[in-house]
Amino acid sequence: MIEQSSRSGALDSAAEAAAHARYAGWFHDLDAWTEYWDVYHPETRGRFYFGDGAGETGLLTRFLPRAEYPPPWTAWTRMALQTQSHAVFHDAVRAPAVSEAVLEVDALVGGLFDRHFGASSNSRVRADLLEAMLRFATDALPPATERAARISEDDWRKPTAGRHTLDSDGMWFAWALQLEAAHVILGEADPGHARRALLLAGVAIGCAANFAWRGHRCTRAEYRRDDRTLALLRARGAQWAVDFAAGAREVHALYRIREWREDNLAARPAGRDAGDL
Repeated sequence: MIEQSSRSGALDSAAEAAAHARYAGWFHDLDAWTEYWDVYHPETRGRFYFGDGAGETGLLTRFLPRAEYPPPWTAWTRMALQTQSHAVFHDAVRAPAVSEAVLEVDALVGGLFDRHFGASSNSRVRADLLEAMLRFATDALPPATERAARISEDDWRKPTAGRHTLDSDGMWFAWALQLEAAHVILGEADPGHARRALLLAGVAIGCAANFAWRGHRCTRAEYRRDDRTLALLRARGAQWAVDFAAGAREVHALYRIREWREDNLAARPAGRDAGDL
């Protein structure tokens, strides 16, 4: 019995190590095409990020804040805060330059997702992705030692280059914006809809875990840095992963809590359009 138990433990450890490596690979690839494009994909000239500061302005510049606040970002934040109609966000992301950027990014992410996880219609794949997001959010993945070694000491990315996690709290909502924008443009009949619903659920639970673990931003009061919270987020994530509208509502609620604190939400006026995407 001891030998069998030991062997089982070794198998579990091997499976855990393999999962960690795959999760880290997924986030490494996402970062390699975006924030670390100059290290891994210089041929893109920062197209999938904010450009190269020269001729390439970058796809993210069209809908995410950097030097300024583009209309899609302003519209998304106001939609999430329930102070402006969803229709304004819809119009903003359907602008030709924005929709082109959103869909090009979506295609990149979709290809990477398929390579690292597989079919999002599979319940095991959904659970796998959600686990990856939780470990990313709680800084529980292996260190990115190879990447850190490539980044010079005077590079602004050096402090975070050695970790697979998210330090900028606003990027959770930036990710949600891109997913919601693609949903508006393509609709539920598109083949990538199941993946977007799953990723949005991952954003919802990842954001909550990240804020609870680090304590740097407000999240739901019931979330703590403990195993009970992880179990609760896994269960909720599984439900949101097959319900895009519910996932979007949760991300919007988390944004309001970040801005206004949960105990102040009841005192806020209701929005003009609290409907689903």
